[in-house]
Amino acid sequence: MSLEQVFMQIKDDPSLKWPKKMKGDPNKHNRNKYCRFHRDHGYDTDECFDLKQQIENLIRQGKLKNFLGRDHKDEKLKGKVEESPRPPLEEIRVIIEGNSTGQSSKSKKAYLRVVQSVQLSGQSLRARTTDEQAITFTDEDAKRVHHPHNDAIVITLLIADYTTRRVLVDNESSADILYYPAFQQMRLGRDQLRPVNSPLVGFGGMKVQPVGTISLPVVVEAYLQQITKDVNFLVVYYSSSYNAIIGRPTLNSWKAVTSTYHLSVKFPTEYGVGQVQGD
Repeated sequence: MSLEQVFMQIKDDPSLKWPKKMKGDPNKHNRNKYCRFHRDHGYDTDECFDLKQQIENLIRQGKLKNFLGRDHKDEKLKGKVEESPRPPLEEIRVIIEGNSTGQSSKSKKAYLRVVQSVQLSGQSLRARTTDEQAITFTDEDAKRVHHPHNDAIVITLLIADYTTRRVLVDNESSADILYYPAFQQMRLGRDQLRPVNSPLVGFGGMKVQPVGTISLPVVVEAYLQQITKDVNFLVVYYSSSYNAIIGRPTLNSWKAVTSTYHLSVKFPTEYGVGQVQGD
């Protein structure tokens, strides 16, 4: 079922909040494409990021089961939609005093090249699927971002049933990091951590010894396309403006493709290509 088909079923639902008109000069909008949700030209309903976000939230709240359960030809997809996902336990943000990093420009660049020396072993190679999906970024994806920019990709993930904001997507990181303040907010005990002997190198040029490692379920969501995988986090006691870092191990396991220009992450699922936009 396409996004537009879902919208046509739920458009009269009072839970749906209608958006304002699209931004920008209407004369420059693509007249060959029409979004029924925005009631404006520019892109198709199936490409509407705002509609995807609203439907995701309504599904999590269990408000669309009566609509999405109708006329599904794909029973597997129907079962997925009608599941009652457990709501997040809490939302983890960060509170920063003063400058978010408190570092010089040189130090900030060094910090973003974190975790360069960790060697992860014991990971088996997965066989390629026979139906590889093409992942592309278009000008439509770029319209959601104010240009020019030099921003990093910072997203929101569901980690251990906690909505976790300020998660940095870092292709240069060879490990996945969970910062200790976020670990504490998840009410996890230090007795759940496994010891780690290898230090991390890259935190401002310093060596940092992880508190330990822990495997936690992570959900990356994009409408009906989502991935749920256990991620092996290194828990680090270190001051940061982020709650976690998703590095190459997880990005590769997701088969994810990132675009800093579009501030977006896309990944294949059995229901199509999913997308997470940077906050």
